[in-house]
Amino acid sequence: METPPRKSRKLSEDMSSTIRIPASPMMKTLGFGSGVKVYRLDRSPRHGQNRTPWAIKRITQDALEKKDLIFNERILHEAKILKKLKHPNIVQFCGLVTTDEGLNTLVLEICGCSLGSMLDARREENLGPLPAKLTNKVIADVARALDFLHTEARVLHGDLKSFNVLINGGFENCKLCDFGVALPLDKHGQVNSSRVYEGTDLWSAPEVIQQSKVLNSKADIFSFGLVIYETLALVLPHTLNMDFAEDKENQQTDGDLIEELSDFKKSSLLLPYGTRPALPVAFQVSEEHESIVALFFLCTNTPMEDRPTARNILLSIEEGGNRA
Repeated sequence: METPPRKSRKLSEDMSSTIRIPASPMMKTLGFGSGVKVYRLDRSPRHGQNRTPWAIKRITQDALEKKDLIFNERILHEAKILKKLKHPNIVQFCGLVTTDEGLNTLVLEICGCSLGSMLDARREENLGPLPAKLTNKVIADVARALDFLHTEARVLHGDLKSFNVLINGGFENCKLCDFGVALPLDKHGQVNSSRVYEGTDLWSAPEVIQQSKVLNSKADIFSFGLVIYETLALVLPHTLNMDFAEDKENQQTDGDLIEELSDFKKSSLLLPYGTRPALPVAFQVSEEHESIVALFFLCTNTPMEDRPTARNILLSIEEGGNRA
């Protein structure tokens, strides 16, 4: 954000002291999404002890200039949700800074790169599908996070995609992030019909695209299936047969591409959102990938009742491990 640092009014009740967040140009950019950017804040040692860096999430200067403050509201919404979520496969909330002007900055634990960025690099280097061992690790960790969200926290993530799965180290741990459009689930696991689903169309379930009045945790499962698809096809869902210019000097960002696809939809180009995308013709299902492909098909069933729960997926993984 191209603005001078503002006086911090508060962090969160969980933090013992007020901190100052530097101006955005003084921090390294880690990533970005619609209307927000994420930066790395390196913290100075305290009492002779090194401190881990933080990830800093705030509204972009462009969104601020356009007075598009919905993204600022989403940061506050995400902070309120993350503060209640304690799970090893969900990014950890560290604090919230609100300026006197009402602008919110979310402070998070710093993690590795996103699965989406990693898959994009594999495609560029022609490395083929993510190895089954690593994909199974992603599946297990994300399923654990979803099971916790859906059954204990009663939260629908609402925007599950490869760019919202963070990979730490050599796949030691995978974490869900970006809860800015998450929705509460009632005791029956359903979303109140008055709430609006605001996730990304490319990963959305058919009932979301069709604006069904019945929406439950199975919407996340369909999106999860499309994340599994990405590990196999190495392309975004529904983009397999699309041609995009490979201009290295003016290369599109992931966010630009997703936004462009939304524009395509608005311009009446019919894209098969809410359906199961086809795998590449050249894709050969190896023995080690068979169960992964089967899970992709299962999670992307059109009738929501035919999709597994996150708990079903975990039990299947455990049974498979016992057989091995």
